[in-house]
Amino acid sequence: MTKQNKMSKRKLSNMNFVLAAIAILTDILMVLGILNITRYSNFSKSIFVLINVVILAILLVLNGLIAYNAYAMKKSILYVTIGVLVIAFLSGGALTYVTTRVNKNIDKIINTGTTSEKVEVSFVVYSENGNFAINDINDLEGKTFGILSNTEEQVGYILPKKELEAKKINVTYHEYDDYNSMLMGLFGGEIDAAALPSNYVAMFEVNDGYSEYLENTKSILTFDKNITVTTESGSDKDITTEPFTVLIIGTDEQRSDALMLASFNPISMQVTLTSIARDSYVPIACYAEKSEDKITHARVRSRQCTIDTVEDLMDVDIDFYFESNFTGIVKMVDALGGIIITNPYEFVGQKSDARGKMTVWVPAGTNRLNGEQALAYARERHLYANGDFQRQANQQQVIQAILTEAMKLTDVNKALKVLDAAGDNVSTNFTVDQLISLFNYSIKKMNRSYVKNANVINIVGSRVTGYGSSKWNESMQLNLYIYRVYQGSITDNRNAILRNINLDSKIDAPKAISFSANWVFTAPTLTNETYSEPIIHDESPDTVLNFSGKLLSEVQEWASSRGITVKVTKVHQGEEGYVDSYPENMVIAQSVRAGIKTENVTEITVSIITHEGATKNCPANSYYDSGKKACVCESGYYAKNDSDLNTGGAGCIANPTTTPTVTPTTSPTTTPSTTPTTDPTVSPVPSTCPEGQEPDGNGGCKPIQKQCGENEEPDGNGGCKPIQKQCGENEEPDGNGGCKPIQKQCGENEEPDGNGGCKPKEVTESPNTDEEVPTGFIFPNRFFNLFSKLFR
Repeated sequence: MTKQNKMSKRKLSNMNFVLAAIAILTDILMVLGILNITRYSNFSKSIFVLINVVILAILLVLNGLIAYNAYAMKKSILYVTIGVLVIAFLSGGALTYVTTRVNKNIDKIINTGTTSEKVEVSFVVYSENGNFAINDINDLEGKTFGILSNTEEQVGYILPKKELEAKKINVTYHEYDDYNSMLMGLFGGEIDAAALPSNYVAMFEVNDGYSEYLENTKSILTFDKNITVTTESGSDKDITTEPFTVLIIGTDEQRSDALMLASFNPISMQVTLTSIARDSYVPIACYAEKSEDKITHARVRSRQCTIDTVEDLMDVDIDFYFESNFTGIVKMVDALGGIIITNPYEFVGQKSDARGKMTVWVPAGTNRLNGEQALAYARERHLYANGDFQRQANQQQVIQAILTEAMKLTDVNKALKVLDAAGDNVSTNFTVDQLISLFNYSIKKMNRSYVKNANVINIVGSRVTGYGSSKWNESMQLNLYIYRVYQGSITDNRNAILRNINLDSKIDAPKAISFSANWVFTAPTLTNETYSEPIIHDESPDTVLNFSGKLLSEVQEWASSRGITVKVTKVHQGEEGYVDSYPENMVIAQSVRAGIKTENVTEITVSIITHEGATKNCPANSYYDSGKKACVCESGYYAKNDSDLNTGGAGCIANPTTTPTVTPTTSPTTTPSTTPTTDPTVSPVPSTCPEGQEPDGNGGCKPIQKQCGENEEPDGNGGCKPIQKQCGENEEPDGNGGCKPIQKQCGENEEPDGNGGCKPKEVTESPNTDEEVPTGFIFPNRFFNLFSKLFR
């Protein structure tokens, strides 16, 4: 053997070692891929067996080639081996990557055991005036501290107690059934501090009346801990043969912003969707003695509290839950490529990650909406006359649209993106086998039907109806909005659900059935809008009104009947809050907010508008001097003449470099700070004034000032004139308190038209002319009239 052949054999031998190593890695990737897809074998046993056989065959061929190549030491076989190995390695890598990615997201979604979850706790204090007596945790020594009464609650009980004990701070604990009651206790001064979730502001600011209080809170300590959370497993039903129920929960900042109880009958492929308003005032299962609260607050305690509360309310066993936050909805809809929605009104809605920012445009008509648009549509209620009811219907439409798009998925990449979106934002206690079985079952149903896939499942929507009411809260001194549900609506919706999930239920034929070819069946409504039930409204105590926009006399009359003293602060021209167009003595602010019980109020101060000494005609670069009762120029300006300044004319102009030839009579450099409140030590002796006049304080007389009306002001001669409104850029005062267009300069043959413009002058015929000018001729003067007669 030559030296060159020996070197070639050595290179091939080294190459075989490398190929063998890559082949082992490929084997591992393939085996991992097989193990990863084993949990999905229920999709199709035959396909799963086929995939396993193909993968094993590839591995057998690959390893055989590696072994033969090592024995033969031939370049031609080496090239074939490398080609097969590259294909197998890439296939094994792709299979492992995809299955690992899918499994990771499925494990996040399927929540049937114990998981680790990070929670944040805040120690919160409140001050009505913003002057906090407690600024750090050490200031809590000897204070009253609010916690939950549930000893198993991590955020509201266990963690805050451990933190205070670790720092050896002694407090008196006050227990509450729920965070809402604890927050009210904090606002009412019942406790000095409270243990709340760190996002407590976002959780409660959607409640009417809370924002003003939340603005006066602050967190003196925030800390986080990892805790173990156990989720109850779902039902072990075979959901391809047994009907089941699912509670669909849409969360926002730990509140259940959307609640829908769904029932699914796999035999009839019929689904009922029953919406429950988030403000429904119902017994909460996890509260002590199941006290009542808005159902949205149940989710603040826990998901299980919400499930148990709906079970108690509807008297229906809930087999499974499906929960998604707002971010999940946005991402899943975007991953699906949008959803088809029919929207009657164009509007701009709220963005998912910017509370209160209306930046999402939602078009009218039937359109494909992206994730942000779909969420804005599902959240909108103010646009519609029936408010929250329409929002519930919109939410049901969004869910149907998502299901429709999901059933049309054929793109693997798109499906992976949907799973990625769901992995971080969706949770359910269905098992993988149950979901796969339901998927396979639905596919078989679709394949047996000639109708569109989206129409194979019949979804019937309804809602639990009720009426808006209010609940007086003593701690907050506020009427809180609640939604009381009709018991009749609960019963009707429950019966509809039971009919759907009870395989033995009797099916009633439509009473108005017709054998006409034109007859169209209309499904009966599941619930009524109203029921003959007592309407409950809490009796509200007498409270302070909102006086903004009212006159001082009205406030005084109201206060007098309740024994409340009214103090007045006048707001003059140039001061904050002053508005020219507001009438005299109109209230613009009050010291006691609206809603406070009058029995707790002895005195109230109101700020009112006063036009005393005000003028509405001071030109630019000037101000009104109440002492001089005239407009004067600001520093750096001077008046050409007083008439210009006081009538709102040219007024003040910039001070030139040379001294003006005419020195203004009044040009103070600063505004007088105060008007003298005391009279001079020596006053002029007033003369005897005639009837209708009175002394003017300077030895002369002046007309007696009559009482001016609401929209009038003194004219300086004892009478009244209309208050001059502020005129626009192209307007000027009309002398009656209003404005008129500034009159443009008219031409020789034009005259003002009364609207600031010009019109042709009208021709008046000469008195000496007793014949009319022929039609079609217009002559502006006598000369042309005579001329026209000559050529008639």
